[in-house]
Amino acid sequence: MSVETRSQLSSLVDSGALSGEDVHNALKQRTKEARLGAYAATFRMANNDNAGLFSSGSATTSDFRETLRAASEKRAGMMEKLSALLQSGQDGSDDYAALSDQLKALTPNARLLAGGSGVVNPFQPIDLGESRLMSTRGETDAVYKLKAAGVDLSAIDKALRPMGERDAASLVAERTGLPQTHTVSKDQEFSLDQALIQPITAPPSAAGAGSGTDGRVIDTDFLTNAGSAIGPLKGNAFGEDAEAARQYWRGLRANY
Repeated sequence: MSVETRSQLSSLVDSGALSGEDVHNALKQRTKEARLGAYAATFRMANNDNAGLFSSGSATTSDFRETLRAASEKRAGMMEKLSALLQSGQDGSDDYAALSDQLKALTPNARLLAGGSGVVNPFQPIDLGESRLMSTRGETDAVYKLKAAGVDLSAIDKALRPMGERDAASLVAERTGLPQTHTVSKDQEFSLDQALIQPITAPPSAAGAGSGTDGRVIDTDFLTNAGSAIGPLKGNAFGEDAEAARQYWRGLRANY
């Protein structure tokens, strides 16, 4: 993070506006958000770049593994260029914006939509108890405390993005059995009981959920899209107001 951001956070703690725990939890959540966004985008990019193969319905597990390896390598090169633009103060340039959007990989290849079902990648679903990607309600509430205190989250998100990409690539490699550049440590403070997204009795039909009758295994696109059935939020203060709950979730998305 920049000297300015570090100084602001330190001043807020010194003044009592925020606690050290608030800052710790918020930064942990932004790191997880960076990982989760890059993790999901890696799968989308692999799917888009190999639409012909995947739309045929004949892709094997080895095919999925190889396309994810290629996507991770491609993203590493793109992230290196993006970081160079950021370091040179060009994060407001058209080149930066275009490269950033490419990394998000939000626009699906039309060939994947032709069949109406998209791609079912065996490596993509994650468990709600995956502490390296999933956040607790305490962590997300801390993020909103930083927002209320006037902290520029976009500056934090941009600074954490390269690490999030590296960690996501390592997690993809871990899941696919490919060589890892490093190991991403589990969050020992994480508790599923305190997780923002709580297990549900059955996967929501409209959310692209994966297997598991207890609702613990979900597709990352479910988290990315935050569909109409987001599932119960820990400590939900919104009552029956599902839209308010979705807005709370959307407010946590990384701002690049």
